[in-house]
Amino acid sequence: MKTKEFENVTNKHSDAKIIDFKDYTKYNEKLLEIMELARALGDEIYDSMFQLACLDKWKKWDESQPIGAEINVTDDMLRNTGDKNIDLLWQILDKIMDVEDQIRVIKPKVE
Repeated sequence: MKTKEFENVTNKHSDAKIIDFKDYTKYNEKLLEIMELARALGDEIYDSMFQLACLDKWKKWDESQPIGAEINVTDDMLRNTGDKNIDLLWQILDKIMDVEDQIRVIKPKVE
């Protein structure tokens, strides 16, 4: 995959650099699109971890719940299911959240 390089073009009449803000806008739009996909994936993983817990470690409890019962599941509950696969899925989810906290939209520098 090739990436587009940002070029600083010098104006013939001054030493000022011209920055194409459209390039930054496209970059930021794509970055935000990717982060939205990551958030959606994180939501799917979270929901799937609950479903996995109900199919194994929480099976007896799940079967005892009335149909339509609403439950407030906390992160601590899901982090402590005792299921190694759910623990591994938490690693993915934690990484998605960590990356989301660190990603920054590019702000063009005007020189």
